[in-house]
Amino acid sequence: MSDITVIGGIAADIEGHPYEELKKGESNPGKISVAYGGVGRNITENLARLQAEVTFVSAAGQDFAGRMAVQELAALGADVEHVHLLEGENTAMYLSILNSVGDMEMALCNMDVLERISGHIIDRALPRMRASKIVALDANLTEDVQVYVMEQLAEVPLFLDPVSAPKAERSKNHIGRFHTIKPNVGEAEILSGLEISSEKDLAEAGRYFLSQGVRRVFITLNARGVYYKDASTEGILRPGTVELISATGAGDAFSAAILDSFVRGLSVEATARYGMAASGVAMASKTAVNPQMSRETLEAKLKLLAQEDK
Repeated sequence: MSDITVIGGIAADIEGHPYEELKKGESNPGKISVAYGGVGRNITENLARLQAEVTFVSAAGQDFAGRMAVQELAALGADVEHVHLLEGENTAMYLSILNSVGDMEMALCNMDVLERISGHIIDRALPRMRASKIVALDANLTEDVQVYVMEQLAEVPLFLDPVSAPKAERSKNHIGRFHTIKPNVGEAEILSGLEISSEKDLAEAGRYFLSQGVRRVFITLNARGVYYKDASTEGILRPGTVELISATGAGDAFSAAILDSFVRGLSVEATARYGMAASGVAMASKTAVNPQMSRETLEAKLKLLAQEDK
């Protein structure tokens, strides 16, 4: 049985970049790249690279993209028995067309299959989830499915990654059911109903979440670090030197680090430091998950951050 179960989205990201000026209505020579993403999938891959025992619960299409995404996770050691490849559905996809300078000209997304992560899929994975030390939800799950998971796993600590401010609305009315949450500032505003524009506001939001029943709060502040709080400890960690190639996936790496830290019994402050290190490793790669992510890489990053703090 896995220590950690992640329930959430899996997607294929397709990006087109023309060699010259983009001409609409024509076939433009250029470079096309395909990568696998989705918040839940990215968290799972990070955990697998950290050699954590992790199960992933999701839904994708019975198509090439879905099969390959599942095979990739399985090859890394993740348990993908409960990723359901559904006939007649397309794997969630995000297609973007860039212009010659790298700015997005247009995009098309199809995330319909994520609405098929249903109570039936949850039921089939319940024995695995009830044996987990913590279960993570990303807010691609509908509100009804989130509530169903809460009802079925009343004795299991739950973790929330809100995904985005609009999707955070799905969890707002049930925030106290989560043991640990990791919103950014915009998502924290939605979840708390508070405006956050200062450190004082962060502290007020932290108190609000704990008053609702949340045990641990991590509010990421983009380039300004992270605010963390539990019943006895509160603080803000500032980032050290960061090699920024791409910020995509940094939040997913932070979430993975929080889950791994919970299983290892780390304090809220140590968890925040571990998350910051994971984000730093993620940002040093052009892919959503850095293939160099490992426990050894994170330990080296932690030592570097500790030296910079002196």
